[in-house]
Amino acid sequence: MLPEAEKYLVEAIRKGDYHSFEILFRTYYSVLCKYACSYVKVHELAEDIVSEIFVRLWEKPEGLNIEKSLKAYLFRCVRNSCLNFLLRTKQRSAETDPETIKIINDLHCEMLQSDPLDSLLLDELHEKFREAIALLPPECARIFILSRENELSHKEIAQKLNISENTVKVQIYRALLKIREFLKDYLK
Repeated sequence: MLPEAEKYLVEAIRKGDYHSFEILFRTYYSVLCKYACSYVKVHELAEDIVSEIFVRLWEKPEGLNIEKSLKAYLFRCVRNSCLNFLLRTKQRSAETDPETIKIINDLHCEMLQSDPLDSLLLDELHEKFREAIALLPPECARIFILSRENELSHKEIAQKLNISENTVKVQIYRALLKIREFLKDYLK
């Protein structure tokens, strides 16, 4: 059973109460970043992962289905996001190995054979994602692409573009908000 104080906080966040969300953010952000860093080993990357979790919580507070512990829920979200990131990174680095490429291609072919509709939907989503990026203001799109596709840290982007790290964080946050808004019909 969720403690009474946490139950009140979760309900307030579900109703869109920014002050309650800010309390949640201030209470857990730094400790979640340290936890994420234990997985991904890069502080800026850990901050990105935790920030994205909080963005998702703010945008879709109805997803807060917590029965026992808010803290455990947040730590589980961070753990899962970190593991997903590490898996994607491992797959990318493994793509240079011919045997791994063959295995990935075989799995992809199996997926296409099992349900071609999934492949079409995935292609359509990818195209819509590209459209969403194209609609971003040029500097915002550039920063987002450097972060997500080129996998540069906030610090590296700031140095490359001669801007502050905070500007990078704000632009990535804005990009994520706009992309999610553009893709809302696909992300239900």
